[in-house]
Amino acid sequence: MVKALIVLVLGIVLLGGASFGGWFVYQKYFTEHPDAPPKKVEPPPKPPTAFVRLAPLVVPMIGPTRVEQFVTVVVAVEVLLEKQPMVQANQPRLTDAFLTALYGGIADKSILNGALVNIPAVKVKLVEAAGKVVGKDAVYDVLVQAVTQRNL
Repeated sequence: MVKALIVLVLGIVLLGGASFGGWFVYQKYFTEHPDAPPKKVEPPPKPPTAFVRLAPLVVPMIGPTRVEQFVTVVVAVEVLLEKQPMVQANQPRLTDAFLTALYGGIADKSILNGALVNIPAVKVKLVEAAGKVVGKDAVYDVLVQAVTQRNL
């Protein structure tokens, strides 16, 4: 009877120790500690880029009978550094593609909010046009520096 009691107590002690050890390991390795600093997720490094400035783009907004206003857009194209000479060599083609995109956007009113120019829509059009001219792998972004509208 005493042996059975000793075996029972010893089993309970071993079971309790295993439970405590398991709980300790679980707390240490599988739960977040509130006093631990949050893990920072580093964004991938941005490739080296350069800006290629273009001449201001002037596009007329033609109404039913006459030119109603002129829209001037000043842009710089952000390109990968190793592609900068190629993009600079293609500046006339870029300017032509940008003017074509702006004329088309004004004609179908996809870059207009009423009589005002929608700058995010202009940016999307210009990024697409630049990608077609010099390649999507060369163009990182298009920076719209200024947009002016002059009523006539």
